[in-house]
Amino acid sequence: MYFPILKGKQNELIALRELSTVVEPKFFRPVIEPVRENISPLKRTIRELVENGITPVIVINPSLGDYKGGVESIIASLEEEEGAYLPCVKIKNPQDFTAIEIFQKFEGKAAVLLESSVDKALVDIVNRSVYTLVDPGRVSSIALAHLKNKVVYGDSFKKESKNSDYAEDSLFSSLHVEYKNLADTVGFGDFTILGEDYSESGGPAYVVAVHLSYINRDEYDAMHVRHFSSYDDRTPTNPGGKFMDALGKLVEYVSGSPGKFDRTTGLEEFFALHSSKHYPGLGCVKKISIKHHIETTCNFIQE
Repeated sequence: MYFPILKGKQNELIALRELSTVVEPKFFRPVIEPVRENISPLKRTIRELVENGITPVIVINPSLGDYKGGVESIIASLEEEEGAYLPCVKIKNPQDFTAIEIFQKFEGKAAVLLESSVDKALVDIVNRSVYTLVDPGRVSSIALAHLKNKVVYGDSFKKESKNSDYAEDSLFSSLHVEYKNLADTVGFGDFTILGEDYSESGGPAYVVAVHLSYINRDEYDAMHVRHFSSYDDRTPTNPGGKFMDALGKLVEYVSGSPGKFDRTTGLEEFFALHSSKHYPGLGCVKKISIKHHIETTCNFIQE
């Protein structure tokens, strides 16, 4: 099963709602960390996912955005949605006693997201979780082997500081293939095409880049990302024109590479924007790329 890890920003939540009627529930369980104090959009997303047979995993002790520096659980804010989602406790390290105490109150009826290393005592505690999300690169191989009900994840998107720095094509990950080789592993996850680092908003777009994921059949089904970048006029002006330039390159390349990219609802949305010559804003562009990435990953699992 695929566990994409997303922040609870507007376009990420919209992407999940739009995918809820497209992706088969048995392949897809999104993990959402709230970042906005206004919890209403998250509640709406939970309800729409549940209506379509998808039970989301919600981080109940978020520490980003409006919750930066906070240690309190937001479980009370989601009281109306109780039972509609799986609570998840984010544990920073073995000394994160506040988070560990929150998890223990659930008596094994919650998931855990491990952000760094573990010791024996923490392994014993989290092995009572429904799922333990863990980055194999942040724990020892011995500790990893002792964790049960694992969902292995990684920050696979190589985010550049400037859009002009993206190469045309880059390796994303093989975790969707390799996770089955790990004992007691029930799924895998990633941060889609956003990366793990959180920011409130991007900087000025001197170059607009559109990211499109695909399964590379010539590299044993590794996932790659193709980056379509606009012209660079050394100014942040005309983001709409730059988007259309990048989008034109995307449409030309995809059309000339039949079978390379899954014809997802996200990809169809890009083609529709090209036909209508409509610029929906950079936030929406990311939303469409997220949709394409998640649907491509789920299609691979379904195969």
